[in-house]
This record gives sequence, C-alpha cells and structure tokens, in this order.
Amino acid sequence: MFRINYILLTLFLACGIAYSGQGKVKIILENGYYYTQLETGEKFEIVKQVDWALNKIVFSPDGEYLAYTTSNGLGFENEGRDVFYCKVDGSERIFLHKFELCADTLLWDSFKGRDFIFVISWDCYADKGGIQVIDLKSKNLILRVLGDKLEKIQGTDCYEIYCLNKPVQQGRQMICLEDLLAIKEPDSLNLRFYAGWTLGDIYISTKRDPLIKFGDPSNPPKEQELILRSFLWGGGYPVSKIILNVKNNQIAFYGDVDKFGFFGVFDVQLPKLLLFNSSDSLKFSHPTWSPDGSRLAILRINSWDKYIYFYEFTGPEKIELIKTFTVVTGEPLSDFRWSSDSNKFYFSYLNSDYQKVETEIDLTDK
Repeated sequence: MFRINYILLTLFLACGIAYSGQGKVKIILENGYYYTQLETGEKFEIVKQVDWALNKIVFSPDGEYLAYTTSNGLGFENEGRDVFYCKVDGSERIFLHKFELCADTLLWDSFKGRDFIFVISWDCYADKGGIQVIDLKSKNLILRVLGDKLEKIQGTDCYEIYCLNKPVQQGRQMICLEDLLAIKEPDSLNLRFYAGWTLGDIYISTKRDPLIKFGDPSNPPKEQELILRSFLWGGGYPVSKIILNVKNNQIAFYGDVDKFGFFGVFDVQLPKLLLFNSSDSLKFSHPTWSPDGSRLAILRINSWDKYIYFYEFTGPEKIELIKTFTVVTGEPLSDFRWSSDSNKFYFSYLNSDYQKVETEIDLTDK
C-alpha cells in the first residue's frame, strides 16, 4: 500500500502545468509514457516511465522548455539517470549530464537571463549524489553540495539547503542564484568515469553513449580493454574523476576500488582506450596534461614512496612512459604544473621550516 501511495504521490508531483507561447501545457501519463499535451489536445511523447527510480519532469520558468530524466544503465539496479531538456513539443532534445544515482527531484530556475537546473538526489551524503547544479548556458555541472532538499527563502533569490528534513549545519547552507552567475568553471567532479551496473559498458558523465561497449560482437575488445574489463569484474564498481586534455580529445581517468588504484587514458573521439594501469599497492592522483597536450604527468604514491610518472604521445594513438621521477620528500605535494613549452614540470612542498620548496623536473633530460 505504501509503494502504491508513493508512486501516486510522485506522479502527482511530477505532472505539472505550465503556460507557454502555445498556451496551457500539461504533463500526462499514458500507457507507461509521459507526454506533454497542448490546449489543442495535441500530445508529444517525452520519456518512458518505470516502476523503480521514477523519471522526473520539470518545466522551465517560461513554460517553453522542460527538463527530464531517463534511465542510463548506471547505479544499483539501474537507478542512474541522464538529464535532458527539450521544447514542450519534444523537439530540440539536448543531453546535459549523466548521473549514477536516481534524481529524486528536478528544479529549474532563472536569474538575469541564465537558467539553472538543480538535480537533487535522495542521498544527502553520497559522493555521487547530493544537490547538483547544471548551468544551461555552458551545459556544465557547476556545483555539488551536501543536501537532499531545497526550500526557497521568501523575498530572495536564495534556497536554504536541507538534509534529512533539517537545515544543513556544515558546509554550504544556502544556494543563491546571484552566486551561481559568478561560477565560470565546471565543478571539479563534473567529469566522471563510470562502469555500468552490469560492468558491460564504460561511460563518462558528459557523454550520452558509452566509450566502450564490451558486449558489441562487431567490435571485440582489444588487449588494453580486456585488462580494464578484468579489473572491473575483480574490483567492483569504479567511479573516478577524469581530467580533460584541452588540446586533444583524450581524457585521463583515475581512482581506486578497495585496495586497488587505477588510471588510464581514453581517446574520446575514436573512442579507444590508449592506456590502462592498476596496482594493489600504489594509488594514483593529480594527472596533469602539458600545455601542448602531448605529455601527461601522474603521481603514484603508497605509504612509503612517491613517484611521478611521465607519459608522452609517441605516435598515432600511442602513449608511452618516458620518465619516472622518485620524490624524496615525505611531505604532501602541491602546485603541480608544466612550463609553457611542455618540457619542464614543477611541484612544491613545505620543508621543516614551513617554507615552500619548488622542485623542477627537466623532461629533455630523460
């Protein structure tokens, strides 16, 4: 009985009404699909509904567009969702972002000509969940905060953040639309690397289609892909950050599963896995592309040792290890950067006198 009431309540909340240039537009549910219906009676199919991780729809403030979720094959029992938006007649559909968790609520607000979609998960504390804000102008996810509900503060452009029905006490306590206007760069977790629920496909959060479909008989996995798949099956469900090579179509992804650290390089356009490495003793972090996009530095660390590995594109679709640098300090490292000519790499640490020390690595001396 509770499940029936929950579904009915969810449908009631989802099926709203808006006024656009085409008059009154409402959302209806028929034969397992959500439709928009105009005052003329004309209907447009938007998205299929399911009995779990229900899809959500929200109108834009001007009633001309709507945002909606659809299943993407990620998360526990396929609860992950993609977020799209389109016109109320279903045209001009545009993919925005891929999430591993169910979107419990969608909220669309506008401020000074900018539109923002809030994607709110039921899990306040999940690393992949919380409240996440998409800027429609850049189509970037620009903010992630702890919370599972927003409540508008009357007379302001701000929302108070709640978690488990209580105002959040730690971290960001409100989101103001004025503040969102000032965010120019994507959130650091905007780009994510995902393995599908069945471990059959590999995705990134800003692309609709998988980078690799292991089940495609017309495109059997290559050696590197088989290594990655073996790791996925043995290590669980890796989710990691990825770093974009701004000069090319490559991404470096990295993370850890249980005791295993892993990292790799994908060419997104091909798409093709160019490199994959995993370790049961070393963790990977701080991948940093050179300005010309030809080189990649990545930190490998365990309880006792630190190394910086340097990779270089040495041919078409070929990336190779060209230098290993042993870090002698046990202090935390920071300020990872390349020289403008991509031939030198720098990092910093604090010495015993709490003075910052910068170390230079010359890649011309291999």
